[in-house]
Amino acid sequence: FPFPELGTDERENLSLMLNSVRTFAHRSIDSARIDREAVIPPEVIQGLKDLGLFGMIIPREYGGLGLSTTAFARMIQELSALDASVAVTVGAHQSIGVKGLLLFGTDAQKKKYLPKLATGEMIASFALTEPGAGSDAAAIQTRAEPSADGKRYTLTGTKNWITNGGFAELFTVFARTTAIGTQNKPRLTALLVERAHGVRSGPNEPKLGIRGASTTALYFDDAQVPAENVLGETGRGFKVAMEVLNTGRMSLAAGCIGLAR
Repeated sequence: FPFPELGTDERENLSLMLNSVRTFAHRSIDSARIDREAVIPPEVIQGLKDLGLFGMIIPREYGGLGLSTTAFARMIQELSALDASVAVTVGAHQSIGVKGLLLFGTDAQKKKYLPKLATGEMIASFALTEPGAGSDAAAIQTRAEPSADGKRYTLTGTKNWITNGGFAELFTVFARTTAIGTQNKPRLTALLVERAHGVRSGPNEPKLGIRGASTTALYFDDAQVPAENVLGETGRGFKVAMEVLNTGRMSLAAGCIGLAR
């Protein structure tokens, strides 16, 4: 309170962006083809990148558009009305994939990753859910074992239903840093994990809708993650997850409005 309203400059910029997105969608997005082939064509992804849509919530100092939450929600609403698969791909990248880095990242982490995330050179993803752990984060089995010298973590485990999992290059991963069975509520740690650290993706899941969005399992077979990639505090990953999901749900709600329209 009071309800946030867009300033004059942002309202005008948002109007121009919405028009650009509608023009691009009319020319380049074939929703029937995306649904039929269960993939968003590379040229559509590139067009979204060229429009700056992968950097909407990333601050201008890192090459993003620096939109407010209100403006971002309006853009996701519009994208969802045009094509749900496109909206989910763009929205998950930012509202959950990038959000943890924005909220809890160090200056060094932000300088390293945000410029590439803003342009879409690097796509982000959020990896919390497991075969036996959804909203029940205490059931997470994925383990992050610190090395003897404290310089890295060895990550082992599986994540399920990961949006953008088939092609993302950076994952916010939640793992136990306490032994299984030693506590009722395990200590979880959030880690920024690059695909090159040792991440494997399963095949895209067949879905009843939003078929163009990539949804896969992720496998960590002794993935080696540098200790400086801990997001927030060691053992405080549950807080990171909840803060990210709080904002992600706003993006999802905006998308539902666009779908309903």
